[in-house]
This record gives sequence, structure tokens and C-alpha cells, in this order.
Amino acid sequence: MSIQNRLKQIIKSKGLKITDFANICDIPYTSIQGYLYGKRMLGGNAIIKICTQLNINSNWLLMGEGEMHQTKPSPNEITLEPILEWFNKWWKNADEKHQHWLEVQMEECFPEYGKWVKERSQSS
Repeated sequence: MSIQNRLKQIIKSKGLKITDFANICDIPYTSIQGYLYGKRMLGGNAIIKICTQLNINSNWLLMGEGEMHQTKPSPNEITLEPILEWFNKWWKNADEKHQHWLEVQMEECFPEYGKWVKERSQSS
């Protein structure tokens, strides 16, 4: 199942209209339409908003793994390993265009990442 199908499943399971989904997640309606019809790629900010606002498991949204709704982990269970595993897997299979897209998303969501990249390129 694709991300766009999982988005449709979220909307249906919550009994929402697309406009309600867009408002709850604070994502423009036209962007949601683009995601649903495969005309736009889901960006980092949108993923965070959807998962946070609707209690969606990011691993399920991105990879179709696990349950749709996230369970709150105990502080000892919180780990970056699943996210890093997904990034590594995605990066290896992505073409140059999509790798660039991810870099732009990372800089937008995490300004520290942009600083780290600049410092790293200056020291090389």
C-alpha cells in the first residue's frame, strides 16, 4: 500500500472530509489533494503534523509497518533506530532528484541540519 493510500485510510478511519483533515493538520487543502492523488510528495513538516495531530504511527505512514495509530512509548523505548533505518533504506533506493528533495526537507524541518552540512562542507 502506498503512502497516498495510507493517507486515504487515515481520513476514512477518522471519518473526516479532506477539508477537515487539512484543517486539523494545518496543511493547505491543495497540498493534501496533491498527496492524495500522487501529484506531490509528502514533506517532513506534513508527516510530523499528520502524525502528531492524529496520533498516527510515522513508521506505518511512511513504510506501512506496524499499527496505524501510535502507542505512546515509555521513555526507555524511545529510539531513533526505526527512523534511521527508514532513511538509509530510502536513500539507497532514491535517485538524485529525490535525494535532493530529502536534503531540502531536512534543512526546512531541522535548521541545525543545514548548519551541520555547511560546517562539514567547509571543513572538507
